[in-house]
Amino acid sequence: MRRLLVTVLAAVTVTLGVTGTAFAAPDLDAVLDVPRSNLDSERVGGVAPDLPTEPDVLRPLLDGARAANVEPERYAALLHQYWLAVAARNAGIDLSRWDPGLGLAANEQNLKNTFAYYQKLQREHPEFLWTGQGGLAGPSFGAGIMDVDLARVVLGVREVRDALAGITRTLDDAAAPASARLPEDLQAVLAVGHTITPEDIADFQVRVIAMSKHIFTDLLPQHEAYLAGGLDAIDEFRRAGIIDDRATRAWHDLASGDPERVVRGNTELLYREQYQSIADQWDATREAGGPVGRALTYLSTFAADPAIPGVVPPREASPLTLTAADATDGAQWRLQTPLPAFNWSDRDARWDYITTRMLPAYRALSEDRPAELAAALSKPIDQQFLEQRALLRLVPLLQSMARTVQVQYN
Repeated sequence: MRRLLVTVLAAVTVTLGVTGTAFAAPDLDAVLDVPRSNLDSERVGGVAPDLPTEPDVLRPLLDGARAANVEPERYAALLHQYWLAVAARNAGIDLSRWDPGLGLAANEQNLKNTFAYYQKLQREHPEFLWTGQGGLAGPSFGAGIMDVDLARVVLGVREVRDALAGITRTLDDAAAPASARLPEDLQAVLAVGHTITPEDIADFQVRVIAMSKHIFTDLLPQHEAYLAGGLDAIDEFRRAGIIDDRATRAWHDLASGDPERVVRGNTELLYREQYQSIADQWDATREAGGPVGRALTYLSTFAADPAIPGVVPPREASPLTLTAADATDGAQWRLQTPLPAFNWSDRDARWDYITTRMLPAYRALSEDRPAELAAALSKPIDQQFLEQRALLRLVPLLQSMARTVQVQYN
C-alpha cells in the first residue's frame, strides 16, 4: 500500500510553476498485474480495492501503462477501474463509498442515480437500447426493493402465504390433495411464510443491490470507453481480457448503424448481463437460507411489474395453473392463479420472459412510438420510483390478478 500511495502521488503531481521542478514518472509496477477481486461488486469500491477510485488519479497511471507498451492484460484492473470510475462519476455516484453491504438506506440514491444515468445514455445515444430498457425497468426493480422494509413486508409475506394456503385448501376440499403437486416455489412460500425474519429480508436486499451494482460494473465501463474511443477502446478491453469475443462482436454490431445489427448487439449485451454478470448471484440468492431464499425470489417475481409500456407482468405472461381430480367422479379442477409459473431467479425462465416480453415491447416502443419513449425517459427519476411503490400500484395489481384468475371444472 505504501508503494501504491507513492505511485498515486507521483501520478497526480504536476510541474510546479514557481520552481520549474518536475517530479519523476510514477512506478508502474505498483498498478500492474493487480487482481480484480471485486468483480461481483459485493464489496465497497471498484473492481480492484487496491486501486484508487478517482478518474483523475487513475488516468495518468493508465496513460503511463499505455506509453510504456505494457501488454493490456497486465493493466486490466487499471483499465476497468478507470472506466468504471468515469461511469460512476457521470452517474453521480461516489465509487469509493458504494457498498451494497450497507443495505437499502445507504444505497437508495445510488439505485436512483444508476437508472437515471441509464436513461440519460439512451436519450443521448439512440443505439444504446440496452441502457434504455434497463433504465425504464429499473425503477420498478428499485421501488420493489424499497418496499421490502423490515416490518410491512413480513406481514405481506404472511398474507400471501395465507392466500396460497387458501387456494390449496379449496382444491384439497374439492378433490385429491393438491398441495402435494405444488411447484417447489409455492411449497417454499407455504413452508416459511410465517418464519421469514427481518434479517432474511435484509440479506435479500443486500444481495439484489449487489447485483444492480455488478451490472453497472460490468456493462457501463464498456459504454463509457466506447463513447470516448469507439471500437478501438472496445478492442483494448478485449485484449485486456475484460470482455470476450462475443461481447466484442456485440459492440461491432452496435456500431454498425444497421438497425437489425444494433438490436442484435444490444440483445447480446443483455445476454451478458443475465448469464455472465448476475446469473450465479441469482442462484445464490435463491438458495440462501434454504426455502427462505426460494420464497423471497418467488415473491419478488409475483410483485414484478416492469414499467415498460406494453409489457405484461410475469403473473399475467405466464400464470401458474393448479389442477386436481375430483375424488368421487374423476372430474378435473383447473385453477389459473394470479401467480407466476416461474421464479425470476431461474436464469432460463428469466431470459425467456425478457426476450419474449420485455425486449419486443421496448423495441416497438423505440421504433413505433418514439415520442412516448422520450417522455418516459425524461420523467424525473424520483417520480418514476414513487409511481412504482406498492401502495400506488395496488389497484393495477388487483386488476391484473382479476384478469388472470380462471376456474374450470369438467
